[in-house]
Amino acid sequence: MTGAGSGSLAFGKEQSFKGSLETDANSDPQYWQFGRDETLTDLSLDNQLQRLDEAGAVESVESVKQNFEGAVEVEAAISSDTFGDVEDLVFNDGGTQFTNGRPNSGKIYAGVDYLDGVAERELVGCIPVDFTPVSYEQGGMTTFSISLLYATENVDTSIMPSNVTAVTGGTSAPSHAITVDIDGTTITKLQSAEVSISNIARFQYGSVSPEPIDAVIEKPETEVTTEAIFSGPSRLEYALGAADATSPQDRLVSVPGTIDITVDGTQVSTYNFSALKVATEAWNNVISSDDTTESISWNADGDPAVSIA
Repeated sequence: MTGAGSGSLAFGKEQSFKGSLETDANSDPQYWQFGRDETLTDLSLDNQLQRLDEAGAVESVESVKQNFEGAVEVEAAISSDTFGDVEDLVFNDGGTQFTNGRPNSGKIYAGVDYLDGVAERELVGCIPVDFTPVSYEQGGMTTFSISLLYATENVDTSIMPSNVTAVTGGTSAPSHAITVDIDGTTITKLQSAEVSISNIARFQYGSVSPEPIDAVIEKPETEVTTEAIFSGPSRLEYALGAADATSPQDRLVSVPGTIDITVDGTQVSTYNFSALKVATEAWNNVISSDDTTESISWNADGDPAVSIA
């Protein structure tokens, strides 16, 4: 950034890897804003240079480009206007869950109006790698973040789309837009919560180009973390093995869970977890004037481990 208002950001959904964008009823390409409070936390590229040595030379004499790979990461407040379109970039089975095969892909447009001109980048073949669909802190906006790899890019001064679906007022998710249920019980004194999905997709390379030629779903893994003001031992019992457990059991039971996002009466998404198991559990501020809280990380498993309603 070279000052407030100098940056621009938008995305579109590719119909095929590195292909044309999805269109509207008038056959015009469609573009969306990620959300308000957008932050481009990473935009970098790697030429994966390999140094070559030569007999008699003390230092390397040449660097040769191998594979090309770009990375981009965006964080923004969840909005009922555009969050479903962000989810379409991530979940390759109808935008609601994962299936084997190719991941969904998109194009991201990033631009900067600097003091002497404009620089705009079109990032092509963007595939999701990590997705945090829910990041909640009590008293703050509920946000998401998405990390993608991109296959190639174009740079110009006039490629930023103008017909972008923008976020409207009153559609961004505050902290009271989130409801977390574990095994049918709502966590009422929730202080923080996060859903993180990693290892979503990866590129495939060949011999014809340093750029990726295809992409494939990798092995998505989902984790849920919660922290709440302590209200009883029920979730500690799950950490020990099952409801009413008083000591560590040989096996842990799985319990279902949901995280619902509803903004001003409009349901944005409900994340359903079919089988949650406690990975870690901790008490915080036990001897303190602050509230005692319980922090838990849950592994989400199943087929699917996570789905969206």
